[in-house]
Amino acid sequence: MKNRIPLAVALLAGVLAVAGCSSNTQGDDASPVYLSAEYTLLPESWNVGSGAPLQLETVQLRSHLKNTTGGTSSFLDTRLDDYVVEWRRIDGGTKAPEAETFPGNVIVPAGGTSTMSNYPYMTRSALLKAPLDQLLPFNGGIDRETGNSEIRCRATVTYRGRTLSGQPVRGVGTFGLTFLYSAATETIVARVN
Repeated sequence: MKNRIPLAVALLAGVLAVAGCSSNTQGDDASPVYLSAEYTLLPESWNVGSGAPLQLETVQLRSHLKNTTGGTSSFLDTRLDDYVVEWRRIDGGTKAPEAETFPGNVIVPAGGTSTMSNYPYMTRSALLKAPLDQLLPFNGGIDRETGNSEIRCRATVTYRGRTLSGQPVRGVGTFGLTFLYSAATETIVARVN
């Protein structure tokens, strides 16, 4: 009898450990939906000397139902509260622009999509802070870490909201961007297929 109790406890602990590991990365929370983002029109590069905040022309937010057989309801619609943009260098540099949080004002229907048009992803003031300020001509125009006249970054954007019934909803999207200085203020847009 003594030998069976430790064995039963070990088996139960093993079952609980396996049950706690999930490969369902979007479905681990209690929310019945999650969001994904699609960036259809991205600037090829962003001019830090333009004086304009970084805005993306079109971002499609899509709501995914975790239980596709359960049907939809307006209570499963998601109200986007805010989104956090975190930057990481992909050009060998280590100093990246600081993370910023922006308010959201979008309702994403359950199982449907909504378009965010011209929402900001970096403020004007952030474009004038390190490390992007090094690209301005009066600061030398060169990134001190890489010696290049441009800085390449990847943004990870976490979209946060709530269903209309009050359950928290999250989604993550990523995109890459090159920051540079140009005397011309026109931004070149590349279509992403």
